[in-house]
Amino acid sequence: MIEVEWSAWLRSESGRCFSSRHRGVRVGVCRRGAPPDPYASGAAGKSSSIKDAGSDGDALQRFDAGAANSRFPMVDGARWTYRHSSRTNDSWDEIATMSATTYEGKPGFILADEEDAQGAQTQSTLVVQHTGVYRAYREVRVNGALALQVTYDPAFLRYDEAWLKVGETLTLDDDWTQSCVMTSVASKCAPGAVQTGKTTHKYTVVDTHVDIAVPAGKFDAIEIERFQPDARETRHFWFAAGSARCARKTPRAARSKSSPTSSCHHEPAALGRTS
Repeated sequence: MIEVEWSAWLRSESGRCFSSRHRGVRVGVCRRGAPPDPYASGAAGKSSSIKDAGSDGDALQRFDAGAANSRFPMVDGARWTYRHSSRTNDSWDEIATMSATTYEGKPGFILADEEDAQGAQTQSTLVVQHTGVYRAYREVRVNGALALQVTYDPAFLRYDEAWLKVGETLTLDDDWTQSCVMTSVASKCAPGAVQTGKTTHKYTVVDTHVDIAVPAGKFDAIEIERFQPDARETRHFWFAAGSARCARKTPRAARSKSSPTSSCHHEPAALGRTS
């Protein structure tokens, strides 16, 4: 069991039952009148059980990318609560929200974080491509004004439901174009400036069944390592079905003492209101 040192919890406004902590109640407890199936009112995708050779015969369930019960659910109105912590600074909480949109004529979702102390906010547009969830576009706003735009082609992979076996690796390049709209604390560039580049990421399935514990509860998660060779940066992520990313950690050797780690839990607050 991995005891995650960070905190995470949910605040739900839907009045429904989910496989998560709900209004301070731990996993598995439902409010009266909630449907027995937490996704009965939602748009849960198809799933299938596939034997994972690295998990002693336990079936690893595969979902449609972005489905409500997947490991990276994209649901209009959903919300995550993150707690960031470090060994030197006080912990702080951040709420991220998701809303439906269209991108290049196709369905997409905007994942937005909260404004920081300087008024900067990041909004990422996520799309489904085959078995994966990708970031296709990102913008940074400062006090509500657009400061920076980044497009990705090919897009930046966030999670792939095809990751089923321990030891699987995947190396991808995402080409990006950054356009500066205005100079700000977040953009630090000249208005009109355009920069292009390429980022390489290597993904490795570390484990397909990890018992991970956060204050929101205990979850059976898949652990993914993401390595960026140019920056020599390694990060580990844990994803749970129907909950998205449970936790994230940058190994100590790759971060400063003040760099935060974080954990979060998905709040599927809108599952009863979407189709």
